[in-house]
Parts: sequence; structure tokens; C-alpha cells
Amino acid sequence: MIEETATILVVEDNRTNLDILRRLLRPHEVLAAADATEALTILERARPDVILLDIMMPGMDGYELCTIIKARPALRDIPILFITARTDEESLIRAFDVGGSDYVTKPFRSKELLARVRIQIAYRRALQRLRKMAVTDELTGLYNRRAFFAEGFALCNEVRARNGTLSALMIDIDHFKQVNDRHGHAVGDRALRLVADALAQALGAGGLLGRIGGEEFALLAPYRDEGEAIAFAEVLRQTIGALPLETDGGAIHLTVSIGVVCRRLGEVGLETLLQIADNRLFKAKRAGRNRVFPVPGDRPETTNGPDPA
Repeated sequence: MIEETATILVVEDNRTNLDILRRLLRPHEVLAAADATEALTILERARPDVILLDIMMPGMDGYELCTIIKARPALRDIPILFITARTDEESLIRAFDVGGSDYVTKPFRSKELLARVRIQIAYRRALQRLRKMAVTDELTGLYNRRAFFAEGFALCNEVRARNGTLSALMIDIDHFKQVNDRHGHAVGDRALRLVADALAQALGAGGLLGRIGGEEFALLAPYRDEGEAIAFAEVLRQTIGALPLETDGGAIHLTVSIGVVCRRLGEVGLETLLQIADNRLFKAKRAGRNRVFPVPGDRPETTNGPDPA
């Protein structure tokens, strides 16, 4: 029995073999395809953890299907375990050459099959964890700086292609050093998580959020005008200010300063957009902190001078 549940796509045209595999692979979710065309249709909507792929099938064989799967960026990391009655060296080498991770020969030996599937599930899970670690800020669970910029450039390209606008918010926790100095770094860490969770919940789907350094966060929200973005920032400021952060000395309340900008991406790129937002964040802090700049209702282009272009 495999300890960890998974989704497994079985591509097998023999009904008897498919039924055997279904029984062996319980309690996993088994998706079944009788040929390559059906398998590709399933892969348009599902991302299995492992693919069990018969080599000999009507129409497109397993080698060709494996080659197609490995050529698609969204699918290429899914391990493919060939199931085959062929045991000659040339056939098995070809299975690896087209991108297969392993193979099992027919007739199936249940313990061997389960052991090999278990290895591929573990590999898939480990790869997913490593990739998440590479793009995630460990403390808050948000995108780290490098991943935020990578995803940000992709979002910019999408918005630019639609001739849309993109809002950028730079958000800084006020007097964060004092929180660490007075209450300790454990409370400081909880403060960062509290703000990160509030920002993520407010943003929802369709935007981008990252911790880009220390107590500073960056947020991108597409298809809003600047007035909407400023109003959204003000809601964030008030929401975070109302959240209690428990300490040994009782609850404290954090405040944030936020710089906001919105532009059509034919005019500026991501780095310039964030630079403008960062400049406005500085103005919010210079004006006394715990505020949004521009102030809701103000016209930013006429407030405290022009922004850098």
C-alpha cells in the first residue's frame, strides 16, 4: 500500500490491465485513458502526480505521447512510468530517451509496481517542495523578492497585451524596529505574518503580492484606475490598523504606510512603476506615517511635485 494519496493517470488500452491497475492503486484517484488522444484531453484539465503509460497503443504509441508531454512546459515535470510487455534493451533505452522516469513490465508484480509508483510520487512531491521553497518567503508564505519580480514581469506582459492599467502599492510597517526592540523578534515575526495574511486576504485572486525585504511588501493589482487603487490602499491601512497583535504586555496595533501608483503599461514598465510607488511611500512616511500617499481624493500629479518617470 502506498502511504501518500495521489492522482495517477493510467494510459492503457487493455481493459483487463486497466482494471488490475485500478485495484492495485487504491485508494488513489485514478484517471483512465484508452489512447493518446484521450490522455491529452485529460491533461488539459488535470495535473496528475504520475503517469503510467503503455508503450503499445492504437494510433500514437507511448513513445510519441511521452515526447509530446515532455515538450509542454506545464506537463514536463510529471514523472512517466512506462508499462510494457517489451523487455528488450533497445525498447527500454528508448523509453528513457524520450523522457520516461522508469518502467514496469507486464504481467505486473504488484509489490514492484507499487514501489516504483511510490518512488515517483515522492520525487514529484520533493520537486514541488523545492520549487515552492525557491519562490516563497519562508516566514510569510508570500512570493520572495526574486519570484515577485519574475511573476510581476509576466503580469505586466499580460496587462500590456490588453492595453490595461496596473496599480502598484508599496507597503511598509511603521516603526517595525521598535516592535522588535520592545517585544522581541518572535513578536516581530508574528507581526510580519499578520500583515502578510491581511494583505493576501484583501487582494484575493488576480493580483500579485510579495515580501520584497524586511518589513516592506509590494502588491500589484491589474485593471484598476488610480482612484480605485488609492481607495483599496486606504482600506488596507485601516484593516491592518484594527488588527490586534498579542504580546506578553497585551495587544498592540500596527500601522502601515502605503505608496500607490497606477499607470497604463504602454507608458512605463514594472521597475519604473514600483519606483514611483516607492517614492510615494517615502512621501507617506515623511508626512507622518500611518497614511496612504496620494491621500484619497487628491490628484497625485499635483501633490508634492511630480513623480519620477
